[in-house]
Amino acid sequence: MSFLLLSRVADTVLEELATDTLHYRHDLLRKGPRHLSRFLRNTPVSVIVTSDDLDPDVLTEWARAANRPVYLACYGDTAGRAQLLSRATEANVQVVAPAATVTEAFQRAEQRLCLDRFGNLGHTALRKHITFVGAGVVNLIVAHFALREGHSVSFIDARPDPRRGAHWRRLGCSAGGGNARMFTLSEMDNYNCRSIHDDMNWQFSRSVRENGWNVIPSTELNADERQWIDSFENIPSWLADSYNEAIFRFNRESHPMWDRWISEEPELFADSGLQPDILRVYSNQRHFETSRARQERVGAKLRDVSIDHLAEEQPILQPAIAAGQIIGGVYVHGFTVNVHRFMMNLIDRFERAGAEFRWDTEMTRIITSGEARIDGIELSTGERIGGNIVIAPGVYAGAALNGTGTQRQICGVLGAWLSLPDPEGGLRNSLKLARLGHITEDANVTVGWNEQGERCAIIGSGYGFTGFNPDNIDPDLLEAIYDGLKDTAATCFPEQFAAMMDAGTLNDTLKYCVRPWTPSGLGLFESFKSPESCVVIIGGHNTGGFAQAPAIGAAVVAAMRNDRHQMHADYHADRLKLMARPMPELV
Repeated sequence: MSFLLLSRVADTVLEELATDTLHYRHDLLRKGPRHLSRFLRNTPVSVIVTSDDLDPDVLTEWARAANRPVYLACYGDTAGRAQLLSRATEANVQVVAPAATVTEAFQRAEQRLCLDRFGNLGHTALRKHITFVGAGVVNLIVAHFALREGHSVSFIDARPDPRRGAHWRRLGCSAGGGNARMFTLSEMDNYNCRSIHDDMNWQFSRSVRENGWNVIPSTELNADERQWIDSFENIPSWLADSYNEAIFRFNRESHPMWDRWISEEPELFADSGLQPDILRVYSNQRHFETSRARQERVGAKLRDVSIDHLAEEQPILQPAIAAGQIIGGVYVHGFTVNVHRFMMNLIDRFERAGAEFRWDTEMTRIITSGEARIDGIELSTGERIGGNIVIAPGVYAGAALNGTGTQRQICGVLGAWLSLPDPEGGLRNSLKLARLGHITEDANVTVGWNEQGERCAIIGSGYGFTGFNPDNIDPDLLEAIYDGLKDTAATCFPEQFAAMMDAGTLNDTLKYCVRPWTPSGLGLFESFKSPESCVVIIGGHNTGGFAQAPAIGAAVVAAMRNDRHQMHADYHADRLKLMARPMPELV
């Protein structure tokens, strides 16, 4: 998709809008319709963005010659453009909803093209049974919502049954990582920079020792991994903002769905260690003020808290507050659960309802026939499965996703975990802990219970890019993340850390999981429909799959029922490609 910006804008604004697919030609209107028409004939353009009037005949010629959908996005005094927009519609130019600013016009145009191109998944025969490939927490939650809508379910998972005590390294991200998951309205952020500066979007190009997010030496990155990093680095700030709004949209959708589920089944959540309300705490005053304003802006804030009251309400933080390591906090909507117990409760429940689980059984390939058609999957047993299928591959599917748009978009980013004792319950709410500029600058600290049933604080943090191989981890760089995690524990929870060090048991709690990330920060929703089946691939949810799982469930159920859901377009596997050059269908 290429843009033609015809109106003059300030240099600072142009810097925010600039991409490889932008043509900035504010001179063309002054030169007259003939020059603009010639430019449109010779240059592939998908969207014209303008705050000025255009010659309607130019639009008519453009739409006729393009032989593809073309779009007009106006901003500024849009009331004065009413006649132009009407003539554009008559000329078969697609009119984007008028915007107040040029940045908003770009965002609305990209969103409109995404919806037009990806919003209709097609139709399939309605079938009740769904086979879930992957029994991680997202698929389990999606299955819960499918069951509520009358579907029957079964599961296939490449890993051992997590209830049988397998070592954490043999399990997937959900069952093998820390025993903690969190919902807030700002989970699963887009991690691209929102402003122009000389060091933007660099995270994946530096190792964790350089305060970057890479745990494999740059010399070992293959071409596909470098392309993934390039895709991340090339996302402009205006598009990152648009992606982030899509992400937060599904957090907002999930919020009442979580509330309803918790109110309907309080015993399930109580038995899974439910802790309501999240406390966000900060080590930097400016970061605190900026983040607090953001939480208020997205409707997440519950209440402010003074530093004195914070020390009273969270006794475990008193030493860090006294040392000046925590300078402020704010309570926000959200909750945490002990995810391992939550998953086991759901698995037990599904089995009692008759669902079959097949553990240690791998999906080896997707069976295709014809363009954009999947007929089923093949398993490591040689068996073929058809019908309705939901695939949540995590980071482990590899070549099994050949032929899909999802295949080369999911890379691994590890996060590390440790647990500290909290027998007195000094941590009364789960935390988000921000230490700006630290190697583990964003940490979740969850109220939990260890395997012995003792109360503890579970700390999860760190970003470590593993590329397309989740096992490609430099041990020294992993150790650097562990060291950062230990420093956070020692700095913010000194008494608990000292007790673990004295007992010599701290390292026993260290572990990591590898999360599925995309370069856009968006999740993925890719569907393949035939008259007989609907196959959906979901994943790539970065740090927010659990939080968004109810909305993902709604999107899956909608696909199975031939209904539309906003996620079908917003998380479509080809959305990022809209901004790539070339794209023959649209440019």
